[in-house]
Amino acid sequence: MNKQFKYHKIQGRLTIGLIYFMLLIFFNLPVFANDTDDWAGPLRNAQALLAKQQYEAALVAFKEQDSLENGLAQFNVALFYDLGWGIQPSRSIACQWYQKAAKNNMPGAMQALGQCFMQGEGVEQNKKLAYHWFVKAFEHGIADGACQAGELLLSGDGVKVDLIAGRQLCLEAAKNGALSAQIKLGKWYFYGQYFPQDYQLAFNWLHRVANEKSPSSAYLLAQFYDQGIGMDVNEILALRWYEIAALGKYQQAYMPTALLYWQAFTNAKDNQEQLLAKSYLWAKISSTSSELGSERMVAKKLLGQVLNQMPETWQESLDKKIINHLTEP
Repeated sequence: MNKQFKYHKIQGRLTIGLIYFMLLIFFNLPVFANDTDDWAGPLRNAQALLAKQQYEAALVAFKEQDSLENGLAQFNVALFYDLGWGIQPSRSIACQWYQKAAKNNMPGAMQALGQCFMQGEGVEQNKKLAYHWFVKAFEHGIADGACQAGELLLSGDGVKVDLIAGRQLCLEAAKNGALSAQIKLGKWYFYGQYFPQDYQLAFNWLHRVANEKSPSSAYLLAQFYDQGIGMDVNEILALRWYEIAALGKYQQAYMPTALLYWQAFTNAKDNQEQLLAKSYLWAKISSTSSELGSERMVAKKLLGQVLNQMPETWQESLDKKIINHLTEP
């Protein structure tokens, strides 16, 4: 597993409703104001323009508050450049605005600035400063920041290794609801990375997050049921979690999902049509998408067996579903 911190860019634009929700959260937390006048009031016009998707005018209105050290306005300007609201996205410029907002005690900006220093975008790469800003973000209520700082201590990436402090930070983040920290803990306990291997703790964390858009966690959870790790083998639950992972485009899950559906089809007396169709879907996807050549060969052999049982008239509609799965974000 890669020990390097990885920044995952936000994909696509946020909906206006979500933007409103985020802004309302920021407006209602006085700690963000850093003992200055209320930041929200002067931004009502800018917020209204943003809600109407009048991006050019909204950006001008937010920037007008920069000279008044309005951290919320600066944070929003950063989002314009980071997410490309009506303009060409620029991570470098976004990071410069995150830096302004972070210095004015915007927690979200502190975390984002830590990521900027990790990647050297808009600022000179500096892992120690990244650690500093992740910790600051955590101190101001961003639970994710704790494990981002903790992972640096665990890996010794740019800072001195401190396993005790790193573990504590990540546990603190997970206990405070940070999904990314919970996902990491599940994997670390499973593989024995940074923490002593503990399948029970791994299972507990993985079960907690596997439904939360974490295909890799769903795949590891399936391993418990498929291999009988600390429990009896349960192929029904193994298939359930493999398919959740496969639906999330986790390639390692394609082949076991296809195999278990085919096994279920060969043993079933009822509902055979659905099981056969699912066998075809995942075998075909695995035969074209799996990274391992050996796995693609096995998938093609399985596909041949499936096609011997499946009516030819099914293929067109099923192939459309495969294309949708492979092309949708």
